[in-house]
Amino acid sequence: MKYVGIIGLPLAGKTTLFDILMQGAGAAAPPGSRREQVGMVRVPDERVDRLSALFEPRKTVYAQIQFVDSVSADSLGARAASRGPDLFASVRNCDALVAVVRGFENPAVPVAGGVDPARDLRSLETELVLNDLAIVENRAARIEKELRIGKKQGEREHALLMRCKALLESGEPIRRESFDAEEEKLLKGFQLITRKPLLVVVNQDERAGAALPQAGAGTLVVALRAHLEREIVGLPPEERAAFRAELGVTEDGLSLIIGSCYRLLGLVSFFTVGPDEVRAWTIHRGDRAVDAAGEIHTDLARGFIRAEVVGCDPLLEAGGLPKARERGWLRLEGRDYLVQDGDCMEIRFNK
Repeated sequence: MKYVGIIGLPLAGKTTLFDILMQGAGAAAPPGSRREQVGMVRVPDERVDRLSALFEPRKTVYAQIQFVDSVSADSLGARAASRGPDLFASVRNCDALVAVVRGFENPAVPVAGGVDPARDLRSLETELVLNDLAIVENRAARIEKELRIGKKQGEREHALLMRCKALLESGEPIRRESFDAEEEKLLKGFQLITRKPLLVVVNQDERAGAALPQAGAGTLVVALRAHLEREIVGLPPEERAAFRAELGVTEDGLSLIIGSCYRLLGLVSFFTVGPDEVRAWTIHRGDRAVDAAGEIHTDLARGFIRAEVVGCDPLLEAGGLPKARERGWLRLEGRDYLVQDGDCMEIRFNK
């Protein structure tokens, strides 16, 4: 399961987005407050619906994403610069971040300097950079003390931190830098927040037409009319599609955000199917069959022999596994087979 943190400046609509995700997934959003809120969201996937209708299993399991709605960053720079409490502690362990920036006018809740999504994104990125800079400087200072007394084990780590420090001091997030496998391993323990992929959600209104902020490396920018979407998810589920069509809304907010997170993180889904269970599993694009087996259970990866694979669409067209096998659409793949989005897999393994 993946974890996604939601961050933003005050009055940007951060908690509105969290409410949309919860209600769109059929869950009640927790009461609003300034404290962090956590919610589990079922990943919508019509392929799971169709496979479940075909196999009529005793259990259907969708993939899930956990969203964390953090406290608003309303004292930019002050806490990070003074080494105070970490504003982003609740989302530092997340796999990706969603930054909500304001793109709507509302005289009842004015914003100093007017509405400017690009400016607000820069301000938010500055706060993230300052938080990471504090961590990098503190760790580098400790290593420097060790180096002065002859302990050389930290030389590689210190050089890496100096690269990060230079980037952060220039105001750039670390996600714009490339690292080799060993460096990635060294950085992982720090959970640097500007290293995480960033989805920027511009919260627009019906009149919005301004250009979206530019997306840098590891960043994706989308627009969402969050206040309108919250009204839509407040309707009975059977009325939502017609209302969206009338307003020209082509995609619901839940699907937009989750689909964007999948693209940003390079995720794909594969399925296990049968009369007992139809289940969606999430892995990274480029993962092998043995990696998919390990996602199901470590024993399957350890004793992996072969994977029996068929695409979701061919399986549905055939009307089941026996008919897909008769048509020669099921194939055996080895451990290094690159799993494709929508694959239905059965793992053969030594017990």
